[in-house]
Amino acid sequence: MTADNRTPTERPGDDGLPPRPTPAVPAGVFVTGGNGFIGAALLDRLAELGVAAAGVDLAADRGRPEVVAGSTLTPEDWAPEVLAGASAVVHTAAIVSNAASRDDAWRTNVLGTARMIEAARAAGVRRFVHLSSEMAFGYDYPDGVDESYPVRVSGHSYVDTRVNSEAVVLAAHSRGDIDATIIRPGDVYGPGSVWVREPLRLLRANQAVLPAGGRGRFSPVYIDDLVDGILAALVEPAAVGQIYTLAAPDDVSCLDYFDRLAALAGRRVRTLPTAVALPVAAGLGAATRAVGGKSELTAASIRMLARRGGYSTRKATDQLGWRPRIDLDTGISRSARWAREVGLL
Repeated sequence: MTADNRTPTERPGDDGLPPRPTPAVPAGVFVTGGNGFIGAALLDRLAELGVAAAGVDLAADRGRPEVVAGSTLTPEDWAPEVLAGASAVVHTAAIVSNAASRDDAWRTNVLGTARMIEAARAAGVRRFVHLSSEMAFGYDYPDGVDESYPVRVSGHSYVDTRVNSEAVVLAAHSRGDIDATIIRPGDVYGPGSVWVREPLRLLRANQAVLPAGGRGRFSPVYIDDLVDGILAALVEPAAVGQIYTLAAPDDVSCLDYFDRLAALAGRRVRTLPTAVALPVAAGLGAATRAVGGKSELTAASIRMLARRGGYSTRKATDQLGWRPRIDLDTGISRSARWAREVGLL
């Protein structure tokens, strides 16, 4: 089934939006990182579609009986039983942090990926969809970059381990071990996202600082749209062996995005030249972490927020028929409702 002749069944849209696609996903999808932001949203969508699915995360969750406790670093402890009969693995488990140590990030993002591929292969699973990141492009790339552009390491653990994890997946695919697809999500936001929680926390602490005068580029993709893209890649035969960027077709400035959250919180975002923002953010983040707090304020985060270009999604549109449904105003409105419900606003 190709992007030109797919005929998905659709349900009526909500909020006056186009209906959400409902592809014919096979039963037996297995999701790593099943309690995480993306993994949980994917399992929820599969349940809505009536698809039998299961997952794994470091801890079990009573609210998600389909998610077992286990580590992707030791799949031999749990995978032989729970992967039996699985049709596909969607690998979302990762350390998504600019503050993680290089060793921790490598173990989870690279070694954990390699071990999950081997566990899937041993269980007879033929389909593997790997969630990477747009950060595989690094910080310096041409505006409108597409999947043909070479990835590059940067010396920062998150970027480098995303690049390395993709190499692991592509090597396994080239050996014939498994039919793999790589997804590079943009800046994924929505209710519960780190791109909502962390900015609101920084705004409350008066630590919200943007480099490059706020002119850095941001490519928001709403969580529902990302999940729809993942499922489109999962069911599309032509997606095997491919890499897809799923990001905003029209990126915005960082100031545009973060100002929307600041307005909700009744605070303001400060902007600084990048050369000034780098030591300020690194110092604030280090001080917070030194007393046991959590902070994503690092030099890597500042470089990420100073990106000068956006990403092309033409390949996903042409080959998967993927088009985001949720615009930024709608996505921020939904995120604000959630933030009020959980006391962040």
